[in-house]
Amino acid sequence: MEEMAVEETKVNIVKGNTAKGSAKTFHLFLIRTKGILSTITLMLLIPVAFSGIGLYFAPSGRFARTSGWSFLGFSKTELQALHDIPGIILVIAISLHFLLNLKLYLKELKCLFIRKKVT
Repeated sequence: MEEMAVEETKVNIVKGNTAKGSAKTFHLFLIRTKGILSTITLMLLIPVAFSGIGLYFAPSGRFARTSGWSFLGFSKTELQALHDIPGIILVIAISLHFLLNLKLYLKELKCLFIRKKVT
Protein backbone atom coordinates (compact mmCIF):
# COMPACT_ATOMS: atom_id res chain seq x y z
CA MET A 1 0.00 0.00 0.00
CA GLU A 2 2.88 2.36 0.79
CA GLU A 3 4.38 1.53 -2.59
CA MET A 4 1.22 2.90 -4.21
CA ALA A 5 1.52 6.06 -2.12
CA VAL A 6 5.15 6.49 -3.15
CA GLU A 7 4.30 5.95 -6.83
CA GLU A 8 1.36 8.37 -6.56
CA THR A 9 3.65 10.96 -4.99
CA LYS A 10 6.15 10.55 -7.83
CA VAL A 11 3.35 11.00 -10.40
CA ASN A 12 2.10 14.16 -8.67
CA ILE A 13 5.57 15.65 -8.57
CA VAL A 14 6.15 14.90 -12.26
CA LYS A 15 2.75 16.31 -13.26
CA GLY A 16 3.40 19.45 -11.24
CA ASN A 17 0.53 19.13 -8.78
CA THR A 18 2.20 21.38 -6.23
CA ALA A 19 -0.80 21.92 -3.95
CA LYS A 20 -0.88 18.29 -2.95
CA GLY A 21 2.66 17.66 -4.13
CA SER A 22 4.38 19.56 -1.32
CA ALA A 23 2.46 17.64 1.36
CA LYS A 24 3.12 14.35 -0.39
CA THR A 25 6.77 15.26 -0.87
CA PHE A 26 7.07 15.83 2.87
CA HIS A 27 5.30 12.52 3.49
CA LEU A 28 7.78 10.76 1.19
CA PHE A 29 10.66 12.47 3.00
CA LEU A 30 9.25 11.29 6.33
CA ILE A 31 8.93 7.69 5.09
CA ARG A 32 12.52 7.72 3.83
CA THR A 33 13.79 9.22 7.09
CA LYS A 34 12.01 6.54 9.10
CA GLY A 35 13.47 3.87 6.83
CA ILE A 36 16.99 5.22 7.24
CA LEU A 37 16.61 5.40 11.02
CA SER A 38 15.25 1.84 11.17
CA THR A 39 18.19 0.59 9.11
CA ILE A 40 20.73 2.45 11.25
CA THR A 41 19.11 1.07 14.40
CA LEU A 42 19.23 -2.48 13.09
CA MET A 43 22.85 -2.12 11.95
CA LEU A 44 23.93 -0.73 15.33
CA LEU A 45 22.14 -3.47 17.22
CA ILE A 46 24.60 -6.08 15.93
CA PRO A 47 27.85 -4.65 17.41
CA VAL A 48 26.11 -3.54 20.61
CA ALA A 49 24.59 -7.00 21.16
CA PHE A 50 27.86 -8.77 20.27
CA SER A 51 29.95 -6.63 22.61
CA GLY A 52 27.29 -6.85 25.33
CA ILE A 53 27.45 -10.65 25.26
CA GLY A 54 31.25 -10.51 25.37
CA LEU A 55 31.26 -8.07 28.27
CA TYR A 56 28.77 -10.23 30.15
CA PHE A 57 31.23 -13.13 30.08
CA ALA A 58 34.32 -10.95 30.63
CA PRO A 59 36.10 -11.41 33.95
CA SER A 60 35.91 -8.42 36.26
CA GLY A 61 38.87 -6.41 37.49
CA ARG A 62 42.28 -6.29 35.91
CA PHE A 63 42.43 -10.06 35.46
CA ALA A 64 41.11 -9.63 31.91
CA ARG A 65 44.04 -7.31 31.08
CA THR A 66 46.80 -9.23 32.81
CA SER A 67 45.74 -12.69 31.63
CA GLY A 68 45.21 -11.68 28.00
CA TRP A 69 41.55 -12.69 28.07
CA SER A 70 39.65 -12.23 24.81
CA PHE A 71 36.21 -12.90 23.41
CA LEU A 72 36.44 -14.07 19.79
CA GLY A 73 39.68 -12.09 19.42
CA PHE A 74 38.47 -8.89 21.13
CA SER A 75 39.99 -7.76 24.43
CA LYS A 76 37.81 -6.38 27.18
CA THR A 77 38.93 -2.81 26.40
CA GLU A 78 38.06 -3.26 22.72
CA LEU A 79 34.67 -4.70 23.64
CA GLN A 80 33.96 -1.72 25.89
CA ALA A 81 34.80 0.70 23.07
CA LEU A 82 32.73 -1.38 20.64
CA HIS A 83 29.84 -1.26 23.11
CA ASP A 84 29.98 2.39 24.19
CA ILE A 85 30.30 4.28 20.92
CA PRO A 86 27.64 2.44 18.88
CA GLY A 87 25.49 2.30 22.03
CA ILE A 88 25.35 6.09 22.27
CA ILE A 89 24.52 6.39 18.57
CA LEU A 90 21.88 3.66 19.00
CA VAL A 91 20.19 5.58 21.82
CA ILE A 92 20.08 8.71 19.64
CA ALA A 93 18.66 6.77 16.67
CA ILE A 94 16.02 5.07 18.84
CA SER A 95 15.03 8.43 20.36
CA LEU A 96 14.60 10.01 16.93
CA HIS A 97 12.69 6.96 15.70
CA PHE A 98 10.37 7.18 18.71
CA LEU A 99 9.75 10.90 18.14
CA LEU A 100 8.95 10.37 14.46
CA ASN A 101 6.52 7.56 15.34
CA LEU A 102 4.99 9.19 18.43
CA LYS A 103 1.59 9.70 16.79
CA LEU A 104 1.39 6.04 15.83
CA TYR A 105 2.53 4.99 19.31
CA LEU A 106 -0.17 7.07 20.98
CA LYS A 107 -2.81 5.52 18.72
CA GLU A 108 -1.54 2.06 19.65
CA LEU A 109 -1.74 2.92 23.35
CA LYS A 110 -5.27 4.22 22.88
CA CYS A 111 -6.31 0.96 21.21
CA LEU A 112 -4.60 -1.03 23.92
CA PHE A 113 -6.20 0.64 26.93
CA ILE A 114 -9.58 1.88 25.72
CA ARG A 115 -12.24 -0.75 25.55
CA LYS A 116 -15.22 -0.36 23.27
CA LYS A 117 -18.46 -2.18 23.85
CA VAL A 118 -19.16 -4.81 21.27
CA THR A 119 -22.83 -4.78 20.29
